[in-house]
Amino acid sequence: MKYSESDSIEAGLRFKTYGGAIVETTGVTQKIESNDIYVHEVAIAEGTGQGYKYLYNLDNAEKL
Repeated sequence: MKYSESDSIEAGLRFKTYGGAIVETTGVTQKIESNDIYVHEVAIAEGTGQGYKYLYNLDNAEKL
């Protein structure tokens, strides 16, 4: 699935980012007009920075 083409995402899905962080989707999505892709807000679920939220292209993450 190409998450960058999806205009919404379910909250609570867990992913492992390229950098190794375990994150969880919040359900918030934003379109990046300049690249015509969607990014999704995630929150760090474990470890350093737990609870920190940021936008991420989930095409670069592994679904857990």
